[in-house]
Amino acid sequence: MQVLNKIDLNKISIIEHGIDQFYIKPVKCNNLILLLCKSGEVSVEINYVTYTLKANGFLSIAPYDIVVFKGGSSDFKSQALVLPVTLFTPIIAELKMSHYDYVKKNPLIYFNEEYLKIIETTFELIKRASTLLDEERFEQVVIKQVASLFYIQQQFYESCSEHDIQLHEYVSRKKELFRLFIKTLVESHSVSREVLFYANELGVSSGYLNEVCNDVSHHTAKEIIDSAVSARLKYELSYTSKSIQELADEYNFPSQSYFSRYYKRMTGMTPSEFRKRN
Repeated sequence: MQVLNKIDLNKISIIEHGIDQFYIKPVKCNNLILLLCKSGEVSVEINYVTYTLKANGFLSIAPYDIVVFKGGSSDFKSQALVLPVTLFTPIIAELKMSHYDYVKKNPLIYFNEEYLKIIETTFELIKRASTLLDEERFEQVVIKQVASLFYIQQQFYESCSEHDIQLHEYVSRKKELFRLFIKTLVESHSVSREVLFYANELGVSSGYLNEVCNDVSHHTAKEIIDSAVSARLKYELSYTSKSIQELADEYNFPSQSYFSRYYKRMTGMTPSEFRKRN
């Protein structure tokens, strides 16, 4: 994200920004980012799953997530709490893993007005504490506050479930299988681009995996695989010095020319053209 280039990524920051401050290309996130949408909307892809962040939406982006901001409305405004990766472990240490699992499986949540006030108050508390406390005490306050936000998210899920409010239900068989498919894809995107490979890894048929992907995401398994691979390759071409041949070998393409044809079919440019443009 372009906005992150303007701050010290090793310090805790609260920043305000609009749609013009984001790069529309894949980046590997090196921070914990809690993003509260104030107005408008933006489309965000996290680890190859696309989310639409609208007003009052709260999005959690974890360190090492692959993130693409894919565009949004001109009136998009947001407030983000950006934390260095060094604070991630002590924050998680404050939680039970079940609490953080809620956040990882459901990074986007829309709070009601009461819960939204808690988020806004927490952001304001952190902003004010930054001017009053020394660095060590300030970090301890932030760790406790962010851990509390994750607890609040779980409480909100549970309270909504009790009142039969429609949520992102991740425990269903199909959505759980889709989550496992995405996890396997993140881990093995350089190994294979074939639906059969991932179906075998998950112990299901190719047809059933396609059915699940269509039901959950409205895309075929092959479309998701190709989107994931091309997004990762864009990142490699933008941020690493690996040669075209090295990438072809790493991603198991039979030849450099095959790799170039594949990449052009996915993006409209050859890897060399993309790298030159960037």
